[in-house]
Amino acid sequence: MALAEVASAEDLVFITEQFPPFNFEEDGMVQGISVDLLEVALSRMGTDLNRSEIQLLPWSEGYERALNENGTVLFSTVRLPERVESFGWAGPIITIKDVLVARKEMGIEINSPEDISKYRVGAVNDDSAMIRLLDLGVREEDLVVEEEAGDLVEMLLNGSIDLLAYEEISTFDQLEELGADTSDYEAVCVLGVYDLYYTFNANVSASLVQAFQEGLNETMKAGDDGVSERQRILYRHLSVRYSEESVAEEQVVELVDLTVADLEEDASGTLAKIDAGEHPYMDEENPTLYVFVYDTKVNLVADAGNPGLSGQNMSGKTDVSGKAFRDELIAGALNNGTGWVDYIWTSPAAGGLFYKTTYYRLVTGSDGVEYVVCGGRYREAE
Repeated sequence: MALAEVASAEDLVFITEQFPPFNFEEDGMVQGISVDLLEVALSRMGTDLNRSEIQLLPWSEGYERALNENGTVLFSTVRLPERVESFGWAGPIITIKDVLVARKEMGIEINSPEDISKYRVGAVNDDSAMIRLLDLGVREEDLVVEEEAGDLVEMLLNGSIDLLAYEEISTFDQLEELGADTSDYEAVCVLGVYDLYYTFNANVSASLVQAFQEGLNETMKAGDDGVSERQRILYRHLSVRYSEESVAEEQVVELVDLTVADLEEDASGTLAKIDAGEHPYMDEENPTLYVFVYDTKVNLVADAGNPGLSGQNMSGKTDVSGKAFRDELIAGALNNGTGWVDYIWTSPAAGGLFYKTTYYRLVTGSDGVEYVVCGGRYREAE
């Protein structure tokens, strides 16, 4: 007899694992980025989350429950091709990076799968990092496999393993919790970059999954102050980071200068192309390189990266740290003509919060209107 379809959020059973800072138990309460987003998404559906009812299980056990038990929701889950057909999916929550972490003093270099096999490597059972290792040809019998990442982090700390295959942010978060100096450790190999999702048992109705997705989408919309709920949640749980790689300052300046020339030639046509996300106003090879344009009243008149915001007045709206950077862009342009402004922003390519800097330039368009053309880049550590 077929199981009844689950169509009400009140009937869902939530399962997660100890995976800080995304989902974890602290002081008897499950919390983290994924939990906070879950709470907000459910509230948009008119449902309250009882955090005490979230079940905290080892990853492999939680995964089996989500596969086989009606009404279960597992988070946070990497959307691997072999998993897609087994669940309903809502997300993404955040972009993560599976890596191999080692103590710096060991001087480990990984250039091939064969290099990995030279070392004692720890992995969480059925985790995406372990699956990637197996895909690369590393034999399961050559791995140190545990059910909980915390056990492996301790083993890395005490030298019982040489490499830990796990998500980068969580690995360093747990090393820090154990009192380790995280500067003594490094990611020596990237195994994969993935998005995390909420996965719904196949018997949860598609309409309920879609309703949850719509609630999750609402967390990404900027509030009246210009900051989304998602950004606030990330800021609560994550350190602001520098980018490991970014476009060069020269590329940003070149794109802004090109846009300035185009506005001088054809303001209305250029603004329309920017809002359409056309190349070169959004670089077709690197979408983190794009322009956005304000007038001198801090109205956003075109944005290749987020055209849905065009037409909004951004005066007084801040980043997550409270900096009204848009006002600074306009004031700097009116006073100096051109310059740079630093602030904190999310990265769609890497997930999390990053230090960003934006170049601006004042121009009078062909329509006689003064515009401030902007282009940004994520800052690298000096």
